[in-house]
Amino acid sequence: MKDVTTPTLTVVLVCPTGRRTLHRTLTAIAAQTIAAQIEVLVASTDDDFDTAEQRLVSRLQSLRVFRQDGIANVDHAAARLLLLAQAPIVASIEDHAYPDPDWAENLLAQYDETCVSVGSAMLNANPNAALSWSNMLIAYGQWTEATPAGDIAWVALHNGTYRRSALEPFGDDLWRLFNRESEVLVRMRDAGGTFRFAPNARIRHLNPSKLAATAKLRFDAGRLTAANRWRDEGWGWPKRLFYAALGPLIPFVRYRKMRGELFGKRPDVTEAKHGPALLIGLIFDGAGQIAGFLAGPGGARDRLAVFEMDRMEHLNQRDRRAFSPVTG
Repeated sequence: MKDVTTPTLTVVLVCPTGRRTLHRTLTAIAAQTIAAQIEVLVASTDDDFDTAEQRLVSRLQSLRVFRQDGIANVDHAAARLLLLAQAPIVASIEDHAYPDPDWAENLLAQYDETCVSVGSAMLNANPNAALSWSNMLIAYGQWTEATPAGDIAWVALHNGTYRRSALEPFGDDLWRLFNRESEVLVRMRDAGGTFRFAPNARIRHLNPSKLAATAKLRFDAGRLTAANRWRDEGWGWPKRLFYAALGPLIPFVRYRKMRGELFGKRPDVTEAKHGPALLIGLIFDGAGQIAGFLAGPGGARDRLAVFEMDRMEHLNQRDRRAFSPVTG
């Protein structure tokens, strides 16, 4: 008989703006087919749960709330909670991501002795906004339902699962490695761990849908990518200048590559409808890469972490109305 006191999965949630952003995600977790086997750990700026949320909590194996006066970095807060998990498999879920009911069960089914992380299929939670698709496809286009199941070279840092025993050796360093560059994934892969993808483990991600937010996000993401590239590969100034000079071509080269990978594989993603917004996002990204090749990251990592603090701030009016946080 299963020991019901030991969870099968621990889900970590970080709510920088407090409980008001928690309800929708917690509802999705409480609706899991194996909810009674799931422990939830929450880092939040408040710990006051109303009656509706208490009913959700009763479906779970357990819930622990770690109240903090302020959360400066969602990645660091998530990393600290991951080390407090009791289950052998742990997940870091963003407070603007909503898993389907069989998400957890399907992810857990993928683990074997060598697998250290299983990634989710990312769906668009706000598909009516063109810029939402731009951000979705650039950040998560390689992890859609059309991606085949099995071993994969890379997984997303958040909204997937990890084997806890693969994280524990990092100890107090985990908070530093669990970052925008996903250094923890590099370390696990270098240690011989394998990653796996589960297309039937679907999670719906709420993406920025405002132009200003898209410009800020894509520019800083591009800048950090370029800065890390020349740093990790040991480029000198001649090569950095050469790539910066080619920078204006980057969006169009990437668009051509992504065009073949994305369009035509899903009925809800077409070039006529989503191509222009995708190109806009790639242009912002390309501008960031030019800055990264010439001037380094320039604080992009910290700005990207701050960007994740309040998703509502980055939504257009229609999406903000549709996903207005529960209050009470």
